[in-house]
Amino acid sequence: MTSCIASTYRFTSKKKVLNNFFSNFLYPPYRKHSLSIGVAPPRTFEFSIAYSHQSDCESMTFNTPQSFLHYVRYAQLVAQLGFFSTTFFCFILVFLTMFGVKRNFGSYTYLLILFPVVGIFFATIELVLYPNVYSHNAGYVFYSTSRPFNMSQDAVTWFLAFYTGVYASTISMLSVQFLYRYWAIFDETNLRFFKGWRFLIWIAYSLSFGFQWAFGIYFFDKIDDYAKNYLRLEMMQKYSTDFSEIAGMTLVAYDKEGNIRWFNICCTLNMTAIMLVQYSIIIYCAVRMYIGMEEKLQMLSISLRNLHKQFFKTLILQIVTPTITLFSPVMLIIYLPLLDLECDLPTGIFLCAFTLYPAMDAIIVMYIVADYKKAAKKMLKNALEQTYAWLSTVETDQSSTRTRSIAANLPAALSPK
Repeated sequence: MTSCIASTYRFTSKKKVLNNFFSNFLYPPYRKHSLSIGVAPPRTFEFSIAYSHQSDCESMTFNTPQSFLHYVRYAQLVAQLGFFSTTFFCFILVFLTMFGVKRNFGSYTYLLILFPVVGIFFATIELVLYPNVYSHNAGYVFYSTSRPFNMSQDAVTWFLAFYTGVYASTISMLSVQFLYRYWAIFDETNLRFFKGWRFLIWIAYSLSFGFQWAFGIYFFDKIDDYAKNYLRLEMMQKYSTDFSEIAGMTLVAYDKEGNIRWFNICCTLNMTAIMLVQYSIIIYCAVRMYIGMEEKLQMLSISLRNLHKQFFKTLILQIVTPTITLFSPVMLIIYLPLLDLECDLPTGIFLCAFTLYPAMDAIIVMYIVADYKKAAKKMLKNALEQTYAWLSTVETDQSSTRTRSIAANLPAALSPK
């Protein structure tokens, strides 16, 4: 930890602005300070500030850093794009599953409907909260400056934890999909656990991991004084934001002596355990299906054989896509503090990939599974035919109206008898 921090700033102002700067910018434990001001060109002040920590006297000098506010704007734009694309494509997938596709997928239909619905819900939460993450050396802060529905700061903090829980439920449901496809090929008798009321087991399975993740990050990553002092100055410099203005959670991996802060690290261990369980199920089922699929499919009809192959291709893409958009960003964020590198990263930009995944997943299913392509083409054709018929009717009615109007305005001698 640095106990003395020196910084140089240049701006055009009057003496009153300097006083406002000091009253708004200095926070404990950096109240003890010494100041020297050297006059630059007229109406411009260049000054150096040295903050002395109350316990130590090391010093460090750095220039005014680059703001990360533009990354926040980019992330918000991508979050909006993710929300609209996810809502559009997931709605189409659900509609086709319920009303377009004629084939009966069995209990898998529930998963094909539930997963995109949760995706829309997840994208909606992100659009409301606009969560952000900032990584600095051995720590990160996960926060939001939004106050939707005039919620209090504590309520938004709970809402952020709930958002992370929905994320954990999403990856848990993804592993359930892989398990279903694995049993559908290798052990159909186990599919009874997806029928009727037993399907609630898998909903409870996903919700339990979501609760575990949400509770873990809320309990273990509560903002404490040490984390505030560790991240406060950088938050002000990079995002022009003070901890009094945000709701969120923080993690700092090491204390000032270099010892591991195990209470915070318990959150990382909790997240690691959840991701390890889900990703292990995904990889195990995928590898087993790849190795033994051909032999098992020879026992099925050609129609079912083609269907299972299509779903397998879908699941393979559903490994690559979430690895890039769901698992990798979280792993970067939670493991980077353990390395304690001297770096400042706007890692919140990676969160926007979360909202894109449900849309990508829906596109993958509709593109690869032939039944969805046929249903989509048929429904699009019917919609175009109905639109054309309606336009033709409107045009015919307008022509009849014009003909009657012309006939009414003709002289009596020219009117037809």
